[in-house]
Formats: sequence, structure tokens, C-alpha cells
Amino acid sequence: MLAACLLAVLWIITFTRVDNENKLAVSSSLADSRNVAAIVSANLDEVLSRTLLYSRIGQSLLDGDPHASDYLSPLFIGDSAYLRIAVFDAQARLVYSSARQKQEPEFEKLINAAYVASLLGSRQQNPMIISPPIRREGFSWRVPLLIPLSKGDGELRGFFSAILDLGYFLKTYQEVSTSGGSRIEILNAAGLQLADLSDGSLSGGSNYAGQEYATFLKEAKGGRQSAEGMSAAGQHGEPQQFIGVQRTLEHYPLAVVVSRPPERVFGKLQQAHREYYLQALAISVLVILLTMGWINIAHRRRRLYERLVYSEREKSSLIAQLEKEKSRAYQLASHDYLTGIPNRMLFYEIASTELARARRSRNLYALFFMDLDKFKLINDTLGHAVGDALLKAVSERLRASLREYDLVARLGGDEFVMLVSEIHSEERIAEIAATLVRAVRQPYLDLEGKDVETSPSIGIALYPRDGQSVDELLTNADAAMYVAKSAGHGLYRFYDASLNASAARGLELLQRFRSAIKADEFCLHYQLKMNLQTFRIEGMEALIRWQHPEHGLIFPNEFISLAEENELIVPLGYWIIGAACRQLADWRRRGLPLYPVAINVSARQLRDERLPLIVRDELQRHGLTPELLEIEVTESCFIDDVELARQVLQSLCQLGLRVALDDYGTGYAGLSHIKALPVYALKIDRSFIRDIRNDNSDAMIVASTVSLARNLGLKVIAEGVESKEQLMHLKVIGCDQVQGFYLQRPAVAEQLEPMLRKGSFDIS
Repeated sequence: MLAACLLAVLWIITFTRVDNENKLAVSSSLADSRNVAAIVSANLDEVLSRTLLYSRIGQSLLDGDPHASDYLSPLFIGDSAYLRIAVFDAQARLVYSSARQKQEPEFEKLINAAYVASLLGSRQQNPMIISPPIRREGFSWRVPLLIPLSKGDGELRGFFSAILDLGYFLKTYQEVSTSGGSRIEILNAAGLQLADLSDGSLSGGSNYAGQEYATFLKEAKGGRQSAEGMSAAGQHGEPQQFIGVQRTLEHYPLAVVVSRPPERVFGKLQQAHREYYLQALAISVLVILLTMGWINIAHRRRRLYERLVYSEREKSSLIAQLEKEKSRAYQLASHDYLTGIPNRMLFYEIASTELARARRSRNLYALFFMDLDKFKLINDTLGHAVGDALLKAVSERLRASLREYDLVARLGGDEFVMLVSEIHSEERIAEIAATLVRAVRQPYLDLEGKDVETSPSIGIALYPRDGQSVDELLTNADAAMYVAKSAGHGLYRFYDASLNASAARGLELLQRFRSAIKADEFCLHYQLKMNLQTFRIEGMEALIRWQHPEHGLIFPNEFISLAEENELIVPLGYWIIGAACRQLADWRRRGLPLYPVAINVSARQLRDERLPLIVRDELQRHGLTPELLEIEVTESCFIDDVELARQVLQSLCQLGLRVALDDYGTGYAGLSHIKALPVYALKIDRSFIRDIRNDNSDAMIVASTVSLARNLGLKVIAEGVESKEQLMHLKVIGCDQVQGFYLQRPAVAEQLEPMLRKGSFDIS
């Protein structure tokens, strides 16, 4: 590997050195070509500028100055760049010819209807037209020029024309072309090569229109600024690409290209590069030979090492057997022989360590002491084999119901203990106890051919409230377990009696939940939504309540979590959909105006593919249109399976329902979710509205959400509005709808009827 890396570095350095020298040669060549192009462009611009001067003399001739013709002869003025000059009047009649000819057919062909039409439509003063050569055989570098002459009011006065000898112009740079190997070309805006000076030879006439070689001319046509850049494209018919630069003239439709063939750029480097490669090759051979020598030496040493390793392995094998026997002995001494979980000894050892760490924690630690109800009866009637199988199955369920790092142990008989660490609240501990009760009391099928049912009694002691040592916690948890056993089967109790009331209430509500749905003990309260621009009612939100026959009206914060944890939220959600549709149908029957009702849908409901079918059936059963029902989902609905949630929401939208994203800003949704999901509105959580007038951060978040929704074409709904100041602030920043106690507290359907008939709010 070292040799391979060394060779790789060597050849990388060699290739990099060659590449850098090539780049330096190209850079130097481009700098030279850029200087030559700048000089040629400046000189060509000067020659063409003289054409404008001559055109003014031609205009003086048309204006009646008889002496002006003396200054138009190229021989008289000593300007060899121009071969002939002619002046025509507005009717294209020849007025003056430096060649003393009665006719100038070459110039007369330039003055045609197309040129005149274009010039009459242009308001430029004295625009110059550089035409392709009329005769290309042998003199393609002699370029006709035409300048229309006009009066001050824009009326056409005549034409000035001349033939520019680019060959004479380029002869000045013959030495540069010969000694530097440069190729100097002059192209017009159409991509036609007007002149080409290469190795001292003059030629021209190639047409590069539409070829990659002349694409820079398209970029230069749009403006009047001169443009400069590299010219690396190959010419048509050339076997190689020339390296050079191009430069367009600022005031005239011409371009200068200065380039060199690659052999002139890299020719001097080839011998040096050949030496670099030979040196790298020689070093590579040397490295390979040295590597082979080292491999041979290493191979001999390896054979000696293998002999030593063999003897060490024999020693290690003996040591491993001793360690295995030691581990097996510790396993037998510290783990329960039947269930494989820790026994009393290991439990004390681990629990003591955990409680030592608990002294530095602010969270709760709970010790659960569990006893199986009627276990002795099962053992006596069904046999010890069934009892042992039951204990194994119970230990597996306990292990599966707790976290991986929670401690589960068997003290003996049917007594199990669990130490659960880092719990935030007593309510969460009660939820864990309820989970353990549900898990253990499920029927045990086919235990040694028998079906067995049992239930646990659990006592709970909390650290440090109920004890600060393992013994104290075990004693108190055992006492709490006997309290649970005396109260019935399948129960749990805290050692602190004050904690049992809330746990018992939760268990009582859970036991009655299914019957409460069937008995219609649940009811809906409605909170209206107001349009912030018109102050009219635009909809309402349905809120679930439990009218308990003994405890009275119970709010959802007490029973929604129970429904979520015990898979009751789906039937509860279907009851809400049916109740909302029934209420809408009743309002319609009584002649009240109908507004869309928003229903909250949980994450578990979105995973149920039957949801769109049930919504459709309820709407058809009550004869309602889909726009009277809206769905509100929270951001947490998309954590597990975004694609499934999107499909279910898409199906609801296809039915005609609208979907709003509730509690926006408090969950996990990103812009990608908003873009992918078929939502029509964002509902800002009440936590951002509460201090919107005092907390600048909340105000900025709400304003940004409104701006984002506007850009995405979504509506914005604010909930939790409790003051007029909040209402006015939301109106100013452009919020669409609001709801909250300031407008109306949630109420039953009968209390809403006056508001529904009125249809608007009075905001004084």
C-alpha cells in the first residue's frame, strides 16, 4: 500500500507538473495573442474611423463644394488602405469616382432597396455598412464599405462608398505572424472571414456562419461594447483547435481573432515533458524492485510469526475455556435459571448502581413489584410445567413492554420486579404500569397444550419519595402490591395513596371508553371562524367533549391520550365525522345558513385507508356537499409515513374536501411537506398569537408565515385570539381568518343558532 501510494503521488506530481506547464504556456500564448488582438483592433478601428472623415468630405461634395473632391483621392491623401472611393447622390447616380470611371458597378450593387429601406427606418447618423467582398477570387480581403449621407433633418442626401484593402492593412503584422506563428483573422458579424494572415501568407473567404468557431459573434451583436474572450473552437476543416483570443470592435461589425496552433504553443515543452515521464518511470521501477525485496523479507518473518502465534493460540484457548467456565458460573449465580432474566442477587447489584446515579438526576425512578394473580391455582391444577412456561412467557412480555435499558428481574416464585429510570412525571409512570397490566393479562395460548389466563397485581414505589435504598423501595412496593391485590385483579397502586386517584380515574375512563362511543356520551362544541376583512362568519371548528354521566363535562386533554395509546382514536374519529354531518343536516333542515365545519384528524386515522370511504359515505347518507366538511391535520401526522398521509389526503381532496395544516410552527413540518401535501391553509398555533403584541420574535414568525403562505397561494388562519389588539395586529399583517375566545367561546350547536342567522361579528 505504501509503495502504491508513493507511485500514485509520483505520477500525480509528474502529471500535475506537465499540466501546469501546459497551462502556463497556454496562458502566456493567450496573453501575447490578447496584446496583438488589442493592437490590431485599435488600428483597424482607426482605419475605419477615417472612413467617417472621408464621408463628411463626400457630403461636402454633395453640398456643392467643388474642392472637396481633391481630398477624396487615396493617392492624393496617401492612404493606401483604401483602393477606390466613390460618392453617389440620393438617386444612386455616380457623382465622384477616385478611379475616374463613369460607372462603379461594384458600389452600385450595394445601393439596393434593402439597404435604403433599412437606412430610412434607422435614425442613426451615418451608419456604416461593411459588405462581404463582391469578388472573392484572389482578392477576398478587399471589402466594400457604404455610408449613407443625410441632411440634418434626417433626409437621405446620398451615399459614400469605398473599398478597404484589409490585405494592405494586415501586411503591417506580417513579422508578428511569421516569427510568433500567430494567425490573424478579421471576421464580419455574419461569420464571413474577410482576411486571414497566417505564416506571412494572406488569404480569406471562409464562411463560419453557424459554426462553433464564430458563436462569440452572436453574443457581440446585441450591444455596442467591445467584447473579448478565448477562442478555443476548431475551424471547419482544421484537424486541430487553435489556441487564441477573439476581440470584437466597439463601433463596427467586425471581429479580430488571433490564434496559434498547439504545436507552436507546446512545441518547446515536449522534450522536457518526455524527460519528466522517463524520470518518473525510472523511479517507479526502482520503487517496485524495493517493494518486492521488502515483501520477500516480510514473508520470511511472517512464517516465523505464525509459529509463535500458533503456540500463543494454544495458551489463549486454555485461558478462554477458563473464562467461559467463570462466566457460566456467574451466569448461573446471577440469572434466573428458568426465565434467563436477572435474579435477586444481580437485581440488588444493578439497582444499587442505578440508585446511586439517580441521586444526580432530576427525573423519577420507579420500582414495580408484580405478583401474578391465582398463580398457585394454575400450578396446582394445570401442573408445574404449565406454570414454568407461564413464567417464561410473562418475563418475555415484561421485557418487550419496557425499554432496553430498564431492569427486569425475578425474585422467586411468581414475583417480578422492574426498575424504570429517568421518567419525567408520575402520569408517565402510571401509563407504564397500565401497559404492563395490559401486556400480562392477555391470554397465553398453547402453553404445554393449555390456554392460560392470568392478571398481575403491581405495587409502585418512587425514588426518593418512597425510599432511598433498594430494600426500602422493595418493601414499600411490596406493600403497595398487596393494596392492589386486595382491591381486585389486574390493578396497580402507588405506595403514595395520593397518586392512585389520578391513575384510577384514567383506568376508569379507559374501561368506559368503547361503551361511551356507542352511547353517544361524546358531544361536539363549535368555535366560529371570522373573515378578517369582512368580519363575516366563514366556517367553524368542531371540538370533541365527553359528557360523562358521573364526572360531568370532560375536556379532550384528559381522554385523547388514552384513545391514542389504546387504539381507540380511530373509532372516536369516525364518530366525530358522523356527528358533524348529522349536525349540518339538522341545521339545513331547520333553514339555518350552512358554513364549512373543520374536523381534526389524528396521525393514526391518516394511516387508515378506509378514511376517505367513510367520509364519502357519511356525506352521501346526510345529503351534504363535500365543501361543507374540512380536514385539519397536525404536523406530527407526517413523521412516520409522509407518502401514505399524502395519498389519503389526496383522496379526500378528490372527494371535494379541503385540508388545513393545524398548529403550524410547533411540529416537524418543513417547506417540502407544505409543497408536497394538498393543503389550502396554514393554521398558526395559539402559542405564537398569545404574546404577538409584546414579543417581537412571535410577531416576526407570524408575519413570515403570512408572507410564506401568500407566496405559496395558501390562506392563513390564526387561532387563540383573545384580545382586540391581537385581532387588529393580525388584520394589519394580512391574516385571512381568526378564531378565539375574543370572538366566541366553543359552544354547543343550539347556542350558535343566533350567530349563524346573523352571519357576522360586531367588532367595535
